Amino acid sequence: MAKKIKILLVDDHPLVREGVANLINQQPDLEVCGEAGNEPQALELIGATRPDVAVVDISLENGSGIELIKSIKANHPSVAMLALSMHDESLYAERVLRAGARGYLMKREAAKKVIHGIRAVLAGQLYVSEKIAAMMAEKFVEGRTAASGSPVEQLSDRELETFQLLGKGY
Repeated sequence: MAKKIKILLVDDHPLVREGVANLINQQPDLEVCGEAGNEPQALELIGATRPDVAVVDISLENGSGIELIKSIKANHPSVAMLALSMHDESLYAERVLRAGARGYLMKREAAKKVIHGIRAVLAGQLYVSEKIAAMMAEKFVEGRTAASGSPVEQLSDRELETFQLLGKGY
């Protein structure tokens, strides 16, 4: 029997983690090795379980999934990462890829795309929607930089996080 690919799920909603875990565990070659709801739990579980892939939400309980992705990339570079989020991909996909993830999927996508995304990032490929791939290719061809985009695109990850917290009334 072949060794199963180990996946760590990081999402602050237990119901989402349970649904994604059920989807993954139905695959004969994939298994969820751990679940975390926040950054400290995720980092502890990565050290303990040594996953092949981490599926990370970018909005976490008392933290940022983007910062978690940066930490995982720095401390566990062999772990492939796929962001799975409800947030608009046009604003976050490029940030997540720059942080170190290999893919970005919105939670509204079909379940089979999550499995395809996991397999793609594990194979070292980038996995984004066709819309984002076309947008990034267009930026590359035109030679545009982040500075030529919208004002929101020019914010650093921390500035964007602060901006969101202000919008929530903090």
